[in-house]
Amino acid sequence: MREEDTPPGTAPCAPGHLPLLGHLLPLLTRPVPFLQSLADHGPVVRIHLWRRPVHVLTDPELVHQLLVRDAAKTEKGFVFDKARGLLGNGLFTAEGAFHLRQRRLVQPAFHRDSIHRYAALTARVAAAAVTRWEPGQAAPIEPRMHRLARDIVVEALFATRLSHAQKARIDRAVPVVLTGFVQRALYPSPLLEKLPVPANRRFDTAVRDLRTVVDEIIAQAAAPQQTPDGTLLSLLLTTRDKETGLAMAPAQVRDEAVSLLLAGTETTGTTLSWFFHELARHQDLQNELSEEVRAVATDGAVSPGDLPRLERTGHALSETLRLHTPNWILMRRAVAPLRYGGVLLPPGTEILFSPTALHRSPKLHPDPLRFDPDRWRHPADRTPPRLFIPFGAGRHKCVGESFAWTEMLVVAAAVLARLRLRPATATPLRESATAATIRPRGPLLIAEPR
Repeated sequence: MREEDTPPGTAPCAPGHLPLLGHLLPLLTRPVPFLQSLADHGPVVRIHLWRRPVHVLTDPELVHQLLVRDAAKTEKGFVFDKARGLLGNGLFTAEGAFHLRQRRLVQPAFHRDSIHRYAALTARVAAAAVTRWEPGQAAPIEPRMHRLARDIVVEALFATRLSHAQKARIDRAVPVVLTGFVQRALYPSPLLEKLPVPANRRFDTAVRDLRTVVDEIIAQAAAPQQTPDGTLLSLLLTTRDKETGLAMAPAQVRDEAVSLLLAGTETTGTTLSWFFHELARHQDLQNELSEEVRAVATDGAVSPGDLPRLERTGHALSETLRLHTPNWILMRRAVAPLRYGGVLLPPGTEILFSPTALHRSPKLHPDPLRFDPDRWRHPADRTPPRLFIPFGAGRHKCVGESFAWTEMLVVAAAVLARLRLRPATATPLRESATAATIRPRGPLLIAEPR
């Protein structure tokens, strides 16, 4: 059916549909440009993943309506159905009343007093990591940021430290798990998951290793005198259900720990990687932020009270999250009739949107592919908060948003106060989309003392 032949009230089908595959190839090979192009065809556009129809919202206001006003009429969708079966029923995958219950349980671990404690810990861990960087040596920034994010989230939320073997297993498992559950959700048949092919074996091993390490972390942290009050793990282990009086089952404790470890490692590590790549490409901005940090912080260690004074550093992080939003694709499924842009979506309709594509809309930002922290300098020029959704919105908004912001600002200060970063080569900075995030691919970075 041609777009001009689409019946009234029906979403137009995106161009490029292939028999059997649908729109899978452009979504996998050039995902963000493909999703951005859909805005030219209307506020609601239909694509097909294999033979599964999925409706894409391309208008930021409609996405806000989906996430906030219509939140009670949706659930997370088929990708999270698959993740729940593979990763458990933690906050990352939970639905409905159970999700709200678990969110209320976890929320106290992210209150202001806890965030202040995490800031001090983050400053210590980040400073120790920076001192291990060899001056003048070219190295990739991405694994450094993911390792740092991993160590911070484990020590901050679970009050324990990892052995070298545990670190290696997490580093191998996390990217495989995050990519693998989406790939399995896109399989045309669940029978393909049973095939003894390398991809399936790697994924099964990664899930098993991740669960094993998390069980070890819980056992270490739950030992007598090892779990300070107020940590996330202490809340998970000691809170009782108001109705039954029972403690959370060990399997549920593990599910929550897996959810927070995955989210706290991948998204923060990826955002910081993009942030330092952009600063390496924009030396004047990097110098400006370094001066700001050194005027505010003592030896790069910022206190919670210092964070509001890192205004320009915050602008640069906001611009990083806008241009390089870590969660580039998200989904929902209608559980009641919904209407968007004149299109009626019946219950069961799968709905997709791309925060990255929305944040790069020329309707919201002039020259949207340019990295420009000045977009955030003047309140009147900023994106309305409801249309800036790097951490989601509504009832499924990331519970750790404040923790992530604090962590990123503290890590930025630790690096900028001590080091100057520059690209080792003129290799252009590129995007590499995984099923979970869009990672930077570019030159190695050289760190030099300031």
